[in-house]
Amino acid sequence: MRDSRLRSAVNEANSIREAITSLRSSLQNMRRAFDDWVETGDEWDNPRWGIEKCYLQLLGLVEAMGLQEFYKMVYSEYLNEKALKGGFSRAGATPDGEPYPVVISTIAQFLAAIEQFFPNKETTVVSKDLLQILRDIHYTITDRALFQKVPQNENEVHIRIEGILKCVFPDLKHKPALNKPIKNFEPDTGIPSIKTLIEYKFLSNAESVATIADEVLADTRGYYAKDWSQFIYVIYETNRFKPEREWNQLLRESGVPENTKIVVLSGEPAKDVKKKARLSSGKKS
Repeated sequence: MRDSRLRSAVNEANSIREAITSLRSSLQNMRRAFDDWVETGDEWDNPRWGIEKCYLQLLGLVEAMGLQEFYKMVYSEYLNEKALKGGFSRAGATPDGEPYPVVISTIAQFLAAIEQFFPNKETTVVSKDLLQILRDIHYTITDRALFQKVPQNENEVHIRIEGILKCVFPDLKHKPALNKPIKNFEPDTGIPSIKTLIEYKFLSNAESVATIADEVLADTRGYYAKDWSQFIYVIYETNRFKPEREWNQLLRESGVPENTKIVVLSGEPAKDVKKKARLSSGKKS
């Protein structure tokens, strides 16, 4: 009987961990959808329904955990967000005028509190997954308080990002040597603990988009390495040229497997994006 109760408790804990992982993944998808929507301004792409779905996932998770007072807090916040102008896709603005998804940030804060009850190997090693760290990293590598200028070339992007990642992944390797060469691919960064290779690209004008796309697709043709299971391209744009969603769509349409992804960092977002964030947050330009 005791063993049966123990197995039941373990299964329940595993189910909650799976729900936490699922919600974290949903939030990441909605962050990308929000960024794409802010860039295009197309109402058809408004991610409000997906963000509300994340909130409902959170409510279901908290209820399953039996956290009654916490549930009341989350539900109250959910009703408040639902009633506010702009709804679940409401945008705020950073001090630099960058748009950010207010509601997603709120959900992520609640989720971070819940995760403390169910730590797992991933969250004890790093608080966010590598993709989200890379997406957030542009605030640091373009900070004029830290650097005199925004990155001027691919090498500067490479060095600045590696300096930050090294604090999170101590085993990071600069220009790692591969036991078995990967055709057309010489990685800039390797992180053995998560079996991930990273390559950086610098995009300074719209005319170079096609060239970078050809380079990436050529690199991916020979991907196979026993010691590496994930490949990430970080494309640093000096301005907004092509959204991340379209880059990854190109990979999938070209038959590149899901273990290869592209993260786009914009050094100088378009002015109309900042204006939209100010308007959404209720501030006048």
